[in-house]
Formats: sequence, structure tokens, C-alpha cells
Amino acid sequence: MTNPLSFRGVMALATAAIIVFVFAHTSAWAQEEGEEDKYRWFFTTELAAVWTSGNSKSNTLGLAATARREWPKHVLRFALGGTQTESSIRTRTAVGTGQDDFQLFEETTTEKTAELFYARGRYDYKFSKRFVVFGGVDWLRNRFAGIDSRFLLAGGAGNTWSDRDDFKFDTNYGVTYTFEEEVVSNPFLSSNFPGLRLSYDLWWQITKTTEFVSILITDWNLDNTSDVRIDFLNELPITIAGQLKFKPAFQIFWRNDPALTEVDLTAPDGSPTGIKVFTPLEELDTLFTISLVWKR
Repeated sequence: MTNPLSFRGVMALATAAIIVFVFAHTSAWAQEEGEEDKYRWFFTTELAAVWTSGNSKSNTLGLAATARREWPKHVLRFALGGTQTESSIRTRTAVGTGQDDFQLFEETTTEKTAELFYARGRYDYKFSKRFVVFGGVDWLRNRFAGIDSRFLLAGGAGNTWSDRDDFKFDTNYGVTYTFEEEVVSNPFLSSNFPGLRLSYDLWWQITKTTEFVSILITDWNLDNTSDVRIDFLNELPITIAGQLKFKPAFQIFWRNDPALTEVDLTAPDGSPTGIKVFTPLEELDTLFTISLVWKR
């Protein structure tokens, strides 16, 4: 189905609204305390990279950044990042009459084998130490999971169950509206749909130098109730020097009703038919990264 409002248009409107909101309210929120320097922005940046060469070639690059600012009753959070992997496949062909008489030909093809990009923003208003309301936007591109772009608007409420210096735990409950563009469109399902979101956010200072972070986000498509999505992230940041951290992370993406892909149809005798058929992708994707994080 055709979106009544394109993704780019929605993204531009949402981004403009967020920018205007931030600049219009930042000074007012600071004046609530009478000390503009008391609350400041906190930033993190991280880099993950792997290169291999020789008989096989591949490279993986991951970049991410977060920004957060907190006032007595307001919290702003932004995050963006991406991971991309390229692999080179070498094909060898020998032409000749035997082991002592042949010529070797090599052909190398480089292609993307993984790609994931995301951006998100969220605003919280604290009614009390235990209760907040929030609004947020998420964008995701994961073409290998069949998602060319997914833009999601969310709003709801949350509870803070623990806010100690060494342990924090929040739960959130919200409604969403999603604008989704798949690599292979499913003609039987709507690309725009309402949903429900449940999530938790846990942070634990295990030791002086080791933390544990766990974030679970569950989305339920109310237009197609068999479509349930889970994004489950676990991180173990370890301080190695000052503001520099070493961070292994494991993330699971699960979708009960995955996107479709097209496959060429071959006749039983092996001849091509020129027809493409639809088949669902895998329900589960996993991502393991090791990165260096700098926090300010």
C-alpha cells in the first residue's frame, strides 16, 4: 500500500519539531533551577571495527553515538548508529590439460553481507520520582531483514522501580504508530499500522569498573496481531582508562511474522522459469559486537 505521507516527509517534520522543542524549552528548563550550568549534556561515542585479508577478505565497521540531558522534571535522549559488513568472495578457475599444464584465473566479487542503521529520540516528563510520561521517535534500516525503512512514533508512560547509584530499573508502556517500507512489499498487509510497546531498561554497576546494561523492547502490531517484534540488547561496559571503556554487546532481533524476500523459481528439470516467488525471511537475527566507548 502507498503511504499517504512519505517517510522522508514524516522524518523531516518530526526532526524539525524536536529541534524547535529543544531550543524553545532548554533555557526555560534551566531557569527552573536558576542555575543554567547545573544540568549539562552527556555524550558517548563508540567504534567497532574488524578487518580480515589474505585468502578471505571482509571488513566490519560500527559507529554509534548517544546524547542525554536531564533536568529536575525533563529528560532528553538521542541515539544513532550503524553497522556494515562487506565481504569479498574469490572464485578460482583453472584452464589447461592437467596438473602440469594449466592457467589460473581469479575473480573477486565484493558485496555487503550485513547492514543496520538506526536513529531515535525520546523526551520524558517526570510527574514524580516513580512516574513519567514520554514521547519518542525511532527509525531503523535493516535491509537484510527485509526492512528498507521503519519510522515509528511512540507515546506512553513509565515507572522507575529503582534509582540507586549502583542499580537502576525502569519499565515503559506505550502506544505506537509505524510507517514501514519493506524491501519486498507484502501486498496483503498494510505498511502503516498502530501498535503497543512494552519495554524495560536496566543498569547495574557490578564492580567499580564493570557495568551491565539490559534493554528489552517489545512491539505488537495491532493491525496484524501475529506480528510481534522483540529487540533485546545486553552490554557489559568495562572501564579500561579514564573515560575509555571496552564494551562487548549481544543483541537479538526477533519477529514472529518476518518480512518477505523474492526467490527465483526453477522447474523440476533445473531450467529457469523466469518467475519469482515470495518466501519469509528468518525470524531471528543476532548481532555480537566488541567496541571502544568514550564517555563525556
